[in-house]
Amino acid sequence: MKTSYYAKLNKIDLSKFQPVAISRDEGKLVGFDGRAMKKLSPFTFFKKWKETEEALNLDFKHKIMSENLYLKLKSENQRSYIEKFYDNVLSKLAPQEIYDELGENAVLLCFEKPTEFCHRFLVAGWLEMNLGIEIAEYGFENDEKVKKNKENLKFLLKDVIESRLERSENEISG
Repeated sequence: MKTSYYAKLNKIDLSKFQPVAISRDEGKLVGFDGRAMKKLSPFTFFKKWKETEEALNLDFKHKIMSENLYLKLKSENQRSYIEKFYDNVLSKLAPQEIYDELGENAVLLCFEKPTEFCHRFLVAGWLEMNLGIEIAEYGFENDEKVKKNKENLKFLLKDVIESRLERSENEISG
């Protein structure tokens, strides 16, 4: 299994891999008409997250906020997205069932470049943590910047999951 993005779809070796759209639009915006797994797509919170992200980027670009405030708010926005994505999507699914349904030759597709914040890395990290597998970005297997971005998102997801488990344990014992 691999991850990738629609702009690199033409680089995927279709004799070995099967692209699977996991974006909300199932790739229709870019003319993708292949297989899709909508249950791995971000829900309606994605649009609000993206609007906030773009507003933060503009404010920082136009020097309306300091770099420290920008980084803090960007981090909070991404954390909020990860929490919502875990709570509304991943926590309701069984990793092994998803992996079996996708198949080992699947390439999970969405829009963002591999150095950007992206939910496909959250899905990949969730599968990796639960199944003990490794899922690389197609064509970027040795790119340290991409690997670091993916690992950072996996770390944040792990932190969200652990905080949810801790909260649940406290509710049970409290």
